[in-house]
Amino acid sequence: MRKIKALFTITLYCSLLLSLISCNDNDPTISGNDELANSIQSITYYTENYPPFNYEEHGSIFGLSVDILDELFSTMNVNLNRQNVDLDLWSTAYNLTLTTENTMLFSMLRNTERENLFKWVGPIAPQKEVIISLSSSGVVINTSDDLHNYKIGVIEDYGNIQLLLDYGINIGDLNQVKTVNQLYTQLQNGTVDCIAYSEISHNLIIGGLGLVESDFEISYVMKVNELYYAFNITTSDDIINHFQNALDELKNDKTIDGSSKYEKIISNYNIINYSDDGITNEQVINLVNRTSNDIIADAPGTFTKMNNYEHPYRDEVYPALYSFAYDTSLTIVAHASNIMLVGNNFKGKTDVSGKPFRDEILSGALENGSGWEDYIYTKPGEGGLYYKTTYYKLTEGSDGKLYIVCAGKYK
Repeated sequence: MRKIKALFTITLYCSLLLSLISCNDNDPTISGNDELANSIQSITYYTENYPPFNYEEHGSIFGLSVDILDELFSTMNVNLNRQNVDLDLWSTAYNLTLTTENTMLFSMLRNTERENLFKWVGPIAPQKEVIISLSSSGVVINTSDDLHNYKIGVIEDYGNIQLLLDYGINIGDLNQVKTVNQLYTQLQNGTVDCIAYSEISHNLIIGGLGLVESDFEISYVMKVNELYYAFNITTSDDIINHFQNALDELKNDKTIDGSSKYEKIISNYNIINYSDDGITNEQVINLVNRTSNDIIADAPGTFTKMNNYEHPYRDEVYPALYSFAYDTSLTIVAHASNIMLVGNNFKGKTDVSGKPFRDEILSGALENGSGWEDYIYTKPGEGGLYYKTTYYKLTEGSDGKLYIVCAGKYK
């Protein structure tokens, strides 16, 4: 009888195991993920020479946007890497991505004119669009009206062309070329008076072209824009959402050592930006005081509202103005901008410059009660790294525990 029971048990276990295996084989989630991965692997990825975002060196493709894309492929667990990216002329790659299914181009400026031509994942990083002239040229541009006085060189299909058109420049008055080498050659030989290009790319490209930095000057700043990955308009929303979720995770997950993989990549290229959102010190202090008072009255309820990104803990007008709170072990108990950080301890963890700013906030709060701390951080809804200053205040909550309540502004 025992043998029969044992045999029955083994048979039943095997049946259940086979059933589970069969279920897994037919699991729509698993097959859906495989199908999504296959679709991502079928896309042709295009880029151009546009340092530091994307460029070719010794037969391989490098750059900030390339490094991020590599991490996205890894995060999404697809069998792709930078070697699967095709480098071409911008105008060629742009038109192919515009007209051909299963294509993507980076790094592309996202603007009103292009908005409905592509599907977008980003932002990757900010860039400053400028007008560059020779230092000896005598070009003077104080306002956008002065742009009409000069012949300006541009690269075909670049987003800065639309900026110039918005300033009232006629398309026929722009001297369009296909490559950055041609752009700078025309500036040097006097074919054009000035050129439109990215400031950071200019700072890097002149060395690669063997040019002297002091021979050039920034004559005018047109606009700071964001760069994106641009997909052909027929790309499925599932693919776009998968990419965007992976990028958001890359930016927001700072739990391992205090700074995200995205921050580390940006830091490798030494791109740290200044930003003025119009947020004042008074607004920051008022938000900390309001949050502190609410925690004194009802700590659990306030933390719930903060983690739900409710106003005023995340400002409706200025999303870069938000409050967050640590306990005295430097575990984040509430965050009105990044729920991923809540419950994680950040003691000894640093920003990308190596500064343990959270530890300094804690020691300042315990010693002085309140104060300000500077560090480098990401900005909600935007690409890149920014200088930030945060006001903090030691607070005893309604639960009798001590918290450090914080809010900051980018500068």
